[in-house]
Amino acid sequence: MKIAVVDDEERIRGGLAKLIEQAGERYEVAAACSGAADLFEKIEAGILPELVITDIKMPGMSGLELIDKLRREFPGIKCAVISGFDDFAFAKQAMRYGVEDYLLKPVDPQELSEMLARMHAAIEEEAERSAADFEKRLRLLLVPDEEAVPGQFREEAAKELQDHPLFREAYAVVRVRTEPAAPLKELHGALDVVGRPWTSLEFGGGTTVIVSIRLTDHYDTIREQGQTLMQRMSVLRHVRVGASEPFRGPIWLPKAAEQAEAALHRAWFEPGRHAFADFLHLEKAAEPSVHPFVLFDRASRAALSISDWDGVHEALVGWWGEWMRAYPSWEDLREGCEGVFALLGEKEAFDPRRYADRQACAAAFFAAVHEKFRRLREQRQESRVVETVKAYIAKRYAEEIELCKIAEAVFLTPSYLSKLFKTETGETITDYLIFVRMERAKALLRERPSLKTYEVGELVGYTDPAYFNKAFKKATGSTPKEFRDRVR
Repeated sequence: MKIAVVDDEERIRGGLAKLIEQAGERYEVAAACSGAADLFEKIEAGILPELVITDIKMPGMSGLELIDKLRREFPGIKCAVISGFDDFAFAKQAMRYGVEDYLLKPVDPQELSEMLARMHAAIEEEAERSAADFEKRLRLLLVPDEEAVPGQFREEAAKELQDHPLFREAYAVVRVRTEPAAPLKELHGALDVVGRPWTSLEFGGGTTVIVSIRLTDHYDTIREQGQTLMQRMSVLRHVRVGASEPFRGPIWLPKAAEQAEAALHRAWFEPGRHAFADFLHLEKAAEPSVHPFVLFDRASRAALSISDWDGVHEALVGWWGEWMRAYPSWEDLREGCEGVFALLGEKEAFDPRRYADRQACAAAFFAAVHEKFRRLREQRQESRVVETVKAYIAKRYAEEIELCKIAEAVFLTPSYLSKLFKTETGETITDYLIFVRMERAKALLRERPSLKTYEVGELVGYTDPAYFNKAFKKATGSTPKEFRDRVR
């Protein structure tokens, strides 16, 4: 805690400064002043105390007048007074000015220590509350969706931030994404190297930094600062940095954040572990004459129909390369990738923002497509097996059919074939055989009235008339004779 001591008596001033230093390492006497004029000179020189301890009776500007001026010009500075018993009336008046504490001369070291501890706790509490309020207002202004935050709230937040040191001149918003995530200590160390006032907060799947820009800075200052930040990050991380144009006034924070996100998006497409882009230097993306997904659909359709992976992969590589040149938005890229999955018969979410850069995204996407194509090809092979089994039964339903014979015909084990057929059709091979036989039996009973029912049974694979009658009734709810009488 930085403290300024103000007393016109050098002996008292020096003694109080010594007592403060003895009270603990967290207390620093930043200025020992002979009067109000001396204090304000030091403040103008850049020495800004957090606490001012002043005598009440002093030549020139009194302690009370000093406190009044501090309250008006530097409301964040806390004040305490020291004086003798005879100045009690002045002390009461000082308390009305909002003085935090009051000490009697001669100053008791224990009382001073307790007062300093109270002041330190109060300053820390206010700093935490102020930092929380500051971040809350920043978040309100950084939300890109204007409908999510009413304009009135934005205007109020901007007004509250207007006098913050960060916005006294110009500023830029910088978006940072690292993979793996960088610890705050590393990121803050890199920001300190930039050499400008800054603040940061975790926002929108990365870190948002607001950095001060001087009005005298040159055109490429933002680019230089962004590249400095990027270069100070670990070489083992994938780092993407995007920066906005310079702005003045916190009311422009939503626009600055939008630009920084657009620049970060463009940096994501760049090769290498570290990449930086700033909105000032963004080149306009080329608009393809035909949507690349349409091109992929056309190029891959024939290959997909014959399960040709090489053809599908060639079409995929062409589509990806063409699309990357257009720098698609996150949403377009997501929809395109999910559209490819749909062509392969699967519905699955794909979020490109999960990946550190374009290369990592491409690797994950191509691996997913390859796996889905493999499953599609297996499913088609399994479907062909089922169709072969059905054709086998359709041709031989009147014979005594054994599972092992069917399995030999499709080069599978009987157990695997049974599982595959049940999975694909929802019924067993035996159930399907009975279904085929019953359908054929019903057709013969309708179309050939001259056949005896036992002859119909023999024609569809049942040599035992009683078993045929039982099986037919179980499948249709009536005996073969009852069925024929009903349809005749």
